[in-house]
Amino acid sequence: MQGYIKMQADVVPPCWKKIPDVLRAMGLKYMRGGSRSTMLSDMVAKGILEKKQFRISDISGRRVIPIDHYRLAKKSK
Repeated sequence: MQGYIKMQADVVPPCWKKIPDVLRAMGLKYMRGGSRSTMLSDMVAKGILEKKQFRISDISGRRVIPIDHYRLAKKSK
């Protein structure tokens, strides 16, 4: 069963990071709650970050859930 669950999960490329990793990279590791979501949404809207959901297995390994991941947006020329 666990093998089947792992097969359903996406492979996340190294350039895509979960919210805590993105905040830590920006020096905001203690930021909590709705303000971080608002800030990240604003950054996506302004083209600073890209957002994508990847399906990853949870800590228990019994299910696969979609988790938002972010990366720096590539600048267009």
